[in-house]
This record gives sequence, structure tokens and C-alpha cells, in this order.
Amino acid sequence: MSDCRFIYQLKLLKFLFSISFVLQLSSLMLIGEPDREVVKVPNTIPLDPNDAMQLINLPKGFSLELVASEPQISEPVALTWDGNGRMYVVEMRGYMQSMDGAGAKDPVGRISLLEDTDGDGNFDKHSVFLDGLVEPRAVLYVGNGFLVGEPSDLWYCRDTDNDGKSDTKDKVYDKFSLRESNVEHKANGLILGIDNWVYVSQHGRRYQFQGGKFRHEKVPRVGQWGLARNDEGRFLFSTNSIPAMGFFISPEYLVPERNEGPEKLITGAVLKVGKYNEVWPAMTTTDLQSGLGSSRSSNGTLRSFTSACGQSFFRGDRLGEDVNGDYFVCEPVGRLVRRSKVKYLDSGHLELSNLYESSIGEFITSSDGNFRPVNTYTGPDGCLYIVDMYRGIIQEKSFMTPYLKQEILKSKYDKNIGRGRIYRVKRDGFSPGEKPNLLGADPERLLASLKHPNGWWRDMAQSIIVNRRLVKLVPFLEKIVMSNPDPLARLHSLWTLRGLSRLEKEVALAALEDTDERVVSASLRAINWSPSEYSYIETIIDEASPAVIAHIILAVGQNKSQKSKGLILKCISRFPMNERVLRSVLAVTSKEHLKSYFYEIISNPVVQRDTKTKKADEWLKRWDKFLLNE
Repeated sequence: MSDCRFIYQLKLLKFLFSISFVLQLSSLMLIGEPDREVVKVPNTIPLDPNDAMQLINLPKGFSLELVASEPQISEPVALTWDGNGRMYVVEMRGYMQSMDGAGAKDPVGRISLLEDTDGDGNFDKHSVFLDGLVEPRAVLYVGNGFLVGEPSDLWYCRDTDNDGKSDTKDKVYDKFSLRESNVEHKANGLILGIDNWVYVSQHGRRYQFQGGKFRHEKVPRVGQWGLARNDEGRFLFSTNSIPAMGFFISPEYLVPERNEGPEKLITGAVLKVGKYNEVWPAMTTTDLQSGLGSSRSSNGTLRSFTSACGQSFFRGDRLGEDVNGDYFVCEPVGRLVRRSKVKYLDSGHLELSNLYESSIGEFITSSDGNFRPVNTYTGPDGCLYIVDMYRGIIQEKSFMTPYLKQEILKSKYDKNIGRGRIYRVKRDGFSPGEKPNLLGADPERLLASLKHPNGWWRDMAQSIIVNRRLVKLVPFLEKIVMSNPDPLARLHSLWTLRGLSRLEKEVALAALEDTDERVVSASLRAINWSPSEYSYIETIIDEASPAVIAHIILAVGQNKSQKSKGLILKCISRFPMNERVLRSVLAVTSKEHLKSYFYEIISNPVVQRDTKTKKADEWLKRWDKFLLNE
């Protein structure tokens, strides 16, 4: 095909898109501000938890319950639970204790253990699990201990005598983050993927616990503070001004040495509806790092995200079906928490919309200037948990401007230190779920938990089965994969088999015929397929969704045989303009094969593209540039 003809096609595509883009832009301009009350003179003095909660706004039908506060905890930034529902809270107790950040590197950080001893849902017992830490920032229960992020190291800590205190502290990796770098630009957000690997925000490695030890391998370094994972295993991350970014494909395929650069394959997976990047605080916001230019002239509120962090997909079962799968992200400068609806498009995009944009503005807001939500979690009880540092200064000293210092002193925010709260979000008509007791559970109990409606239970049961090497459950896991009516139970059982190194080809082949694309995709991802088995994969191509087609390409693209190339070309022909499919091709394809794939796409008579964006023609141009500039 000639270059002239190709350029003509691109111009035509751009013209067609421009018409729809103008119409969409016109409709956006008609969207007004939410109908909300803005407090012009917000509270600035520290309040006790009960009084502070009176200034927090939630939608009708939702309520907050205090789980923990000072003096038990101070400066909380992250948490995790063990298999028995005991909560471990990371306290960054040296963070900005004064305007100049003095003492930030003092070993005063710790991890507190909170326990509910009588099963009433309240954490009534406090002890210190681990102390003497410098800027601790992440914790995750895995194996039979805890990964703890303390720059520059990632530690594995265990309580070997069940006294509630860490007895061992073994170094997993000594380049977790630079100790001397800015506090908000260090690794954090430890989270267990459905594939039995631990992923980290702002860190270029993932970790897996095997045989009592951790192994690690390279993945792209993304995010700033926090990392979210949905039921299928897809991740969303953020930067301070971008509340959601996402992978089109699984991180293990994005090996930095093999690809031109992670941004070529990662960015753009999130589409935002309406004025998604705008935020709607309940109070005038003057303590802004960038000054009043970041606030609305009409009411002095923060205009858009400037400290997005602590995101999560809600995967619990005690807030109602309409909340399950929603995306939550904190904005501590704006004193709010955003709730987003998530729509999964065939193009591989996740479309996010602010549920309250046309009504009250945000899911949670406060007119207390000390409300500083920094993390969100799905709890063992099926409720949503929010970590609130409850402090005056949120900006780290490196980016403290003269204007911000002035506003902090004016409001006396520098005087509020040493506090912190953790809240549970509840909903009318729902009571929190039962307290888990999985650490000593028998195999049958763990197997049943893989079918639990709360994702926390499924994750924990899978992790325990894998780490206890309960291979006697293999026949039962195989039965779930092949016949259980719940697709999430099938999905977790498949990955549990993979974690046990017991996923047989017969089971994977059965999963290829599953009615749920998430299970089919997992079967393609979880096992190594040889060219002699490609005939089985080929049988599903004609009816496969774009998501499955993308995973076929990723699965066979690791092999450089002619059979692999032929299968990839057939996949491209199914969806020649689908962005997820194209990105999958580029992730696994050598340069010598790219040209033949490229011309297969632009010569295909059926050009399919996502009508919501101009990404398809942009992607063609990107391919063209990538190929011609060899």
C-alpha cells in the first residue's frame, strides 16, 4: 500500500472523528456545577473523632463508623489484615511534624496491631507489632508474615511465637526506594494480584512468595501513591493530578528491556466521562501548593485533582450490589473521596464517571480542614475502610511554597500533628459480615471461601491455600474450574491451581471454553502454550471477544514460530482497529514481524474502531512512526 493512500485514510478517519468530538464537547459545556453547600469558613482546629465525624458528608443511606483513632494510632497511611481479620496499621509518625519537616528521618514509625477480641466489629485491643521504622509506607500480609516497605528496603517480618510482635525482619530487596528521595515519590501500595504476585506502586518489580522465600522480576514502574486491583486482576494507579490510569494488558508482558518504553503500552486505558478531573469540595480550599489559581473564583474550592491517592476497587458485599466494583480514590487536599462507576469497553478501556457529578458532587466530603483521607480498602467484613491522617499539613516540605506556608500559619494547621483515624463506611440495611478465622481453617473451609461474595475472602483463601501447599485440594479446585456456576469462584480456583503448580492442560483447555471472558483470558495467561496446542486456541478465535483475542496474542506471541505468526494475523483480522488488541501485538512482537502485521491491519476491509476516541488513527500513526524509524 502506498504512503499517499495511507495518509489519505488517516485524514478521513480524523475528519469523521472531529464531527463526533465537537458534539461531545458541546454537551460537556452544558454540564453545570453540582448542587452542594460550600462552607466559606471551614474548621481548622483539631477536633475529637466524634465531633470531626459530624462535619463529614456522605450520600443518603451511608454512614461512617470510627474504627480506630489517637492515641492508639498516629499518622496512619496504610493498613492490611491477616487471615483472622486482625488489622495492621502503618504509622508514618515522623511525617511533617513541623513546617520544615524536622525529624522526618527519625526511627519513630511503627506498625500497630488492632484486634477485635469479642467479635462486635470494634477493634478494642492495641499493641505494637513493629517499631523503630523510618518513613514506613506499605504493609501486606502474605505467606505467614508481612511485607513491610521502609525505604530503602522491603522487609519480610513474622511473628513466630504468636505474641503479636514481629520476631524476624528479613530483607527481601534493598532497592525498594531511595531513602533520600521525596516522600511522595517512593514505592508504596503493596497489593496481591490474582496471579499470586505482589505488585507495588512506583516500583519496577513484582514479588512472589515460594517455598518460604521471595523471588522478584522486573515490571514497569508506574503510579504515585496507591494501587487498585479489580476482580479480574486489572490494575489502576494514579499520579497526584491524574486520578486514574491503567494497563491495557497484564504487567508481566510489559518487560522494560523488550518494549520501547512502558508509556507506549500503558497509558490511555482510562476514559473519563464529563468533568471527571474536576473535584467538588465542601469547603473553601486556600492551603494549595500552587496558590489560588488552582481554586474556583466563584467559591474558592479546589478545582481539580492535585493529590489523588489511595485508590481501590470496592470488592465487598456489605454496601449493596450497586457499589460492588466501583472505583474509589482519595483527594486529601480537597478533603474528599471520589466514588466512580466503572464501565468496561470492548476496546480495553475502563470508562470512569463520577456518580455524584450532577447531584452532591462527591461521595465523601468534609468541612473540617484536618480531614486528610489517604487510602481506601475493602475490609474482611465487606465494608469500605478509609485511612484519614487527620492532620493540618499534608504537603511534604520539598514542594512547600511561600504562599502555602503563609496559609498554613494563618490557619494554624502546623499545630495539628500526632493524630489519625480509620473509618468504616456502612450502608443502611446491611450489617458488617462475620469476622474471618482463616489462618487455622481446615482445607474445606478455605475451599468454600473461594466462592465468598467478598473479594477479600477469596484473595485470602487463595493465598493461604497456595502458601500452605494444600495440594490435596487439587481435584476439588479442578471441579470448581470446570463446573461451578460462579465465574469468580472459577477464576480464583484456576489461579490457585496455578499457584500450586498444578494447573493441568486438560483443565486449562476446559477453561478455554468457559462462558466468561475473564476465565478464558486467565486460562491463556496462566499456562505456557506450545505450538502443538495452538489448534485448540484457534477453535475459539471466531467467537472470541477482543479481551480474549488480546490474551491469545499475548499467549502465543512468546513463541516466535510461523504458527504463532499465523495465529496472531488471524487474531488481528478479527479486530484490526481494537486498541487492546493492537497494544498486545506490539507488546510481544519482534520488529521483523511488525511490518507484516501493520499492513495486515491497514489493508483489512473491515476497519473496526472505538467511536468514542480518536485513539485508533493515532495508534496507526504511532505504528507507522515506530516501523519507519528503525
